[in-house]
Amino acid sequence: MSLDYHHIRGGYEMKRRLWACILMMTFAMMFTACQSTSEESVKGTESLQDAGTNAPEGTGKDQEEIVEIIWQYPTSGNLGAGFQDMEDALNEMMERDIGVHVTFEPVGLGEAQQKATLMVSGGEQLDLCMSAFAPIAPLASSNLVLPLTDLIDEYGKDIKDLGADLSMGYYNGELYGIPPVGGSSGSWCYLIKTEYLEKYQIETDPDKFYTFEELEKIFEVIKAGEGDNFYCLPVDQTITPLGVYMEYDAVGGTPAAGVLVLNRNFDDLTLCNLYETDEYRNYAEIMYRWAQNGYISPDAAVSTETTDTLVAKDNYLGTFYFGNPLSEVSYASTVGKELTKLKVMERYYANNGGLSCLWSIPITSAHPEKALEALNYIYANDDANWIIQYGLEGQSYEIVEQTDEGTQIRFLSDNMEELPYFNPYGLWGNQYHYAAVEPTPVNANKLIEDYHRGTPKERYSPAMGYSFVRDSVSTEIASLSTVIEQYDKMINCGALDPKKAVPEFISALKAAGIEEVIAENQRQLDEWAAAQK
Repeated sequence: MSLDYHHIRGGYEMKRRLWACILMMTFAMMFTACQSTSEESVKGTESLQDAGTNAPEGTGKDQEEIVEIIWQYPTSGNLGAGFQDMEDALNEMMERDIGVHVTFEPVGLGEAQQKATLMVSGGEQLDLCMSAFAPIAPLASSNLVLPLTDLIDEYGKDIKDLGADLSMGYYNGELYGIPPVGGSSGSWCYLIKTEYLEKYQIETDPDKFYTFEELEKIFEVIKAGEGDNFYCLPVDQTITPLGVYMEYDAVGGTPAAGVLVLNRNFDDLTLCNLYETDEYRNYAEIMYRWAQNGYISPDAAVSTETTDTLVAKDNYLGTFYFGNPLSEVSYASTVGKELTKLKVMERYYANNGGLSCLWSIPITSAHPEKALEALNYIYANDDANWIIQYGLEGQSYEIVEQTDEGTQIRFLSDNMEELPYFNPYGLWGNQYHYAAVEPTPVNANKLIEDYHRGTPKERYSPAMGYSFVRDSVSTEIASLSTVIEQYDKMINCGALDPKKAVPEFISALKAAGIEEVIAENQRQLDEWAAAQK
């Protein structure tokens, strides 16, 4: 459906004012419908929302033409002294080229969606927000974000032309979220510090796919030699061991709505309760055994330290990680250790209900069109993209090599926390146009692009393109999310005896309505599948 621009703009203005009023009265109900996330702290900065918006002289834009965009900025903690320099440099470009001044609103990555909900429910201006490793459905079904279907062709042309997988951002037939351009196929490995393989004379096979049981034998040898207070696996919300252990597709955006167990069959569209599967029981037993044997820290379930921070320490052996061709080289630059890659899972594509990192435009956006234009600018303009991702050349990094295949850079400190600016998340624009960080080769991103685009079609979920409309079961999903939060991380960390915890977990899920939710998802999935024929 194509709508006239003024009709779109007028509709947005009316909708924004209406929903801001409604949301302030009904916030409590909607908040429980949104996926809850653990609180993360943002250090070293106060909110930048009151920053000035004056355009520098000579930008070519009159002062009244510059519009203010409030943009969530996911961070892992300390922003660094160069954060404002980064923002100023970006604004010099954006004010000149598209008449936009950006004020970043720092937020912990895992709490971005929750904080967006709070801001929008309070009627605060927020023009671009992030849903990280969470489905877009809670924001879309609660009318917290605007549909972009009728805006993307005019204001997001470069996003489409560059090949962003927009299918992940749809809900009930409308586009609500935009992912970065980059690899989204699931492929996993275990990155182990090479020094320990050499110390204990352990030989590995670069072509072999290791099972958890085979990894356990390696853990056993090294743990016995290193003793107490030495751990083999950090556990956080970014990469959970369960997602590495088995292929599955949470097509409703949450296991609460059922999953396709892809490691059994990539053609079967039958949903099941993930936590009732034999695979999950086996997994829970492995995690418990690993914790009992000291491979996982007893504080893992409550620790707030990131995986990067833990693996950089001398008392951690390695971590599960994305299994692209250069993962061991690229992650070595993050943790400062030589790493060896042990393959664990072959690449595959899952729907996951848009369970990705998605940019959206909230209903309290003062300038929806300009917000999408600003997002598109980052995708289309590599210089702007690099400023956000790496900071300023000469301040945080230097260029080592430039060729037709890419650019290689070197950070100006081996300790990322000592840099004036460092962004650990690749959430901005076109990931395939990022620089290669030394010692990764100059053509690293071309290799990674070819790798992801080469995922065999037979390892695509049969539910690609499907979107679960959860409105009729949103209350049950909220209750189920609470139950999952209660048990899931504890089991992932091996903190609960699965013989007792898993049956209790399943009973609590059934009491909260998981069978009804799965049935509704299955009904919609069957109808969708029939329409594809």
